Amino acid sequence: MDAFKVIEKSHMAFKLSPFSVRQLLFLDKAPADIYGLKNNMFTKIIKANTVLNREIIRELIAEGQIKIFIYTDEAHKLISAQQENLRRITRSLSIGDPLKNAKLQMNLLTIHMEFLYQDPTNDDILNLQAQSIKNLAVFLIQNIGLHEKLYNEYIKQKHHFIFAQPMISSLFLTGVLKISKMYSDREIELLFITSYFKDIGMSAIPVEKYNQKDLSQKEKQIFNNHPLESIKILNGRISLGPNHIKIIENHHTFSLLQKELLTDPAPSAQFITGTETVLVNCMDIIAAMITGRPYREATNLFDALDFVRVLVSDEYAHEFRYMVNYFKSFKESV
Repeated sequence: MDAFKVIEKSHMAFKLSPFSVRQLLFLDKAPADIYGLKNNMFTKIIKANTVLNREIIRELIAEGQIKIFIYTDEAHKLISAQQENLRRITRSLSIGDPLKNAKLQMNLLTIHMEFLYQDPTNDDILNLQAQSIKNLAVFLIQNIGLHEKLYNEYIKQKHHFIFAQPMISSLFLTGVLKISKMYSDREIELLFITSYFKDIGMSAIPVEKYNQKDLSQKEKQIFNNHPLESIKILNGRISLGPNHIKIIENHHTFSLLQKELLTDPAPSAQFITGTETVLVNCMDIIAAMITGRPYREATNLFDALDFVRVLVSDEYAHEFRYMVNYFKSFKESV
């Protein structure tokens, strides 16, 4: 390669936008030229309009092409193609095979969630995500018998945990709320949306930080502040009332207090919560434990539920019983 080409390729970094290779899933063809890093140089790995399939995606992942690149002025083509996929499946969710449709929508929503993390102030991306997740909530409420199959099919895709965890925790929350018979379908729908978007404030943190076990105090503080960041991003932009915003604000408070209680029976922290906050928090804990991290293995569903039992069974005995009743149907997953 002559000197001019080396200089030209080194300057490509200023013209390219990064994406996850998984964001090519479920596309029929490449919407633009796709680039990867080989020997520290940007190289075209897929030409525009190349037919895509799972084998091509697997090969890229096997070659270490986890992060892909597209010219910034063409990045909208990838986002638009996946948005159209999401709109199409959302409109036809109840037509044909419900399990297949719901599985596809869950995967597309997770891919789309990554777009939202990259651009959380984009109203078009947020509105499509909110409308699609609302439709999925209605479906899940009406088809509780499909939850375990959907969960097992979904985890096979091995999405990055930061994007998968909201989907898994919200799926579980819907089932527990429905089993309890304490909430109307409309209330469950709103709590599903609340749970799904509660961690959007994590978009302020570089993705690579999610994979680190050891963080600086400043980095830990940013993580701890993500509920407030979520509120800033969501407030006035999606249809959630003050009570649901309060759940987002406090969705980690319960588990943090319980850890404090285990070592100090008279904690100094002020603590106000409700049953809904506890349930959202518990499903989040379970989803976190069963999704692995680069620095730890995933636990199984039974052990995660047992951990939650230690946290809540004394004070929230009825709520824990609803969880047990729901997860009893997950015979293949424990």
